[in-house]
Amino acid sequence: MRTLHSPSATHEPHDRPRSPEAHGGTAVRNGPLAIIEFDGEGHNTFSTDKMRGITELVWQLGDTPDVEGLVLYGGDGRSFGVGGDFNEVKDFTGGSEVNRWIDACVDMYRAVLSISKPTVAVIDKYCIGIGLQLALCADWRIGTSTSDLRMPELKLGISCILGAPLLQRRVGPAVANRMIIGCDRWLGTTALSDGLLDELVAAHSDPLAAGCTRAQALAEYQSVPFARTKAFVNHDLLLDMERARIAAIAGHRAGFAAGDAAQQKMRTIVGDNP
Repeated sequence: MRTLHSPSATHEPHDRPRSPEAHGGTAVRNGPLAIIEFDGEGHNTFSTDKMRGITELVWQLGDTPDVEGLVLYGGDGRSFGVGGDFNEVKDFTGGSEVNRWIDACVDMYRAVLSISKPTVAVIDKYCIGIGLQLALCADWRIGTSTSDLRMPELKLGISCILGAPLLQRRVGPAVANRMIIGCDRWLGTTALSDGLLDELVAAHSDPLAAGCTRAQALAEYQSVPFARTKAFVNHDLLLDMERARIAAIAGHRAGFAAGDAAQQKMRTIVGDNP
């Protein structure tokens, strides 16, 4: 197996975001597949630099001719992702740092939505906030009985603008509203029945192996019909995400600038020390 690290050393079109110092994940080749395992430890948080690195790695693998499918993976025994890096976000004041953060989020989502190859998200343990939004960008989501999916932004004192179009397009307005406004959690079987997951692996099964099996099956479709279908399915969502980018930047800048309520929420989670 061959291992790649973000960022890419290959040429990419100029309209794609580049982050020469960002490291977001490691890609391990598994035959015609590439498994992107996110950098970090524990439950996986997504800093601005980490998201930039993942974005570049997705584009790189999408442009690699002998890669036929991608698997997004939090790592053995680790959560898929628990949202933004609170140690970063707790210090936001509503300035240009918010633009960089939101741009990194949307650019990462766009990469997964836009590449022509099939993408499978393997979700174990927590899948929260940015983690869930990233998973919703994938073509297929596999979970386990311990998968715990949430969109708790409002409860944490920040807006949930980017999550809205992803949830509305993927699972419909009813589930989207319950998840965004209620801030409740969806566990494995409920997440499957409500469409947040497409497949649930049996207890004691290997979710990564199941993810690779599914990615391989999708990769066996004829590439041109798959790519054209994916582009059509995701076209309106990509337009929605650009509108959400503008609204999210404005909303988060206003929220963080209005006072320290959001920062205090973050500090209750991470403590006073960075």
